[in-house]
Amino acid sequence: MKKTILLILLFVVPLAAQQFGQVGTSGAQLFKISFDPRASALGNAAASVVSNASALYTNVSGIEGIRNTDLAFTYVPWFAGIDMVSIAAAHRFGEIGVVGFQATGFSTNEEITTVEMENGTGQTYSIQNIVLGLSFARHITEKLVIGAQVKYIRESYFDHSTSGLAFDIGSNYDLGFLGSRLAMTLQNFGPDLNPLEGSYRDYSEGNVEKGFLRNPLPVTFRASFTMEPIVSEAYRARFIVDLIHPNDNIEHYCLGSEVLLYDFLAVRGGLKLNYDDESFAAGVGLMGGKFLGQNVRFDYSFEKFKVLPSVQKLSIGIAF
Repeated sequence: MKKTILLILLFVVPLAAQQFGQVGTSGAQLFKISFDPRASALGNAAASVVSNASALYTNVSGIEGIRNTDLAFTYVPWFAGIDMVSIAAAHRFGEIGVVGFQATGFSTNEEITTVEMENGTGQTYSIQNIVLGLSFARHITEKLVIGAQVKYIRESYFDHSTSGLAFDIGSNYDLGFLGSRLAMTLQNFGPDLNPLEGSYRDYSEGNVEKGFLRNPLPVTFRASFTMEPIVSEAYRARFIVDLIHPNDNIEHYCLGSEVLLYDFLAVRGGLKLNYDDESFAAGVGLMGGKFLGQNVRFDYSFEKFKVLPSVQKLSIGIAF
């Protein structure tokens, strides 16, 4: 017991002592956006509860809960009129395990403006971000699940582009009481992102031409605990707590709750603590397996920001 307390203190105290985040010091920011409306509606407190193809965005080990094949399509209208889409798919290969795939990204055209032509010059340039991922998860023991994912990212801004690889590992352990689980993940670790191709002129230093620098990935550690203390024939309630520690910001604390009514309607809510701009989230989910005869699900989330506009996400999934 003393050793356990000591290990907890050695882990928690250094995290609590870091009060200022290194915001803006990492690249590949698309990795930090959740494309799972269920996780978003729970206030990002979801690493220990995801169990379908959308687990690829939160905790890759969650795809082990798939019985056969699972697909998820997500649409995210992001800030500044940017529309993002994603597709996640996973298939079970018997006792070997589950293999997953994700394709995520956006593409937008921006009009070039100048001081003389503030309304636009008629010329446009494109911005594109794409992520492709391949993953695998399986049971190590009856209660422990391990998963891993490799992701390729490509970013393109006008005539500058870069690419790189990132890796995820995740675990989920069944504690054996009240539906409780403990999950841990390490996401987006790997070599620094390659420098953008091309060069730029630094007018603050006499119009000197410079090359771009390498950027570290947004490495994120997450610990999650969930419990399902209320279970009845008509409804069940689940509570989740997540600790999120990114390498480019301070620690985030997420609290989420989910009430499932008649295995059909899920009502969700979450609080985001220690965030700069994000505050709370809510959402609903519909599962059609019981009433529609098809294993189709619809998930919707609403995320409230303090300064930036609110974000809504919509996902359609199907299990075969």
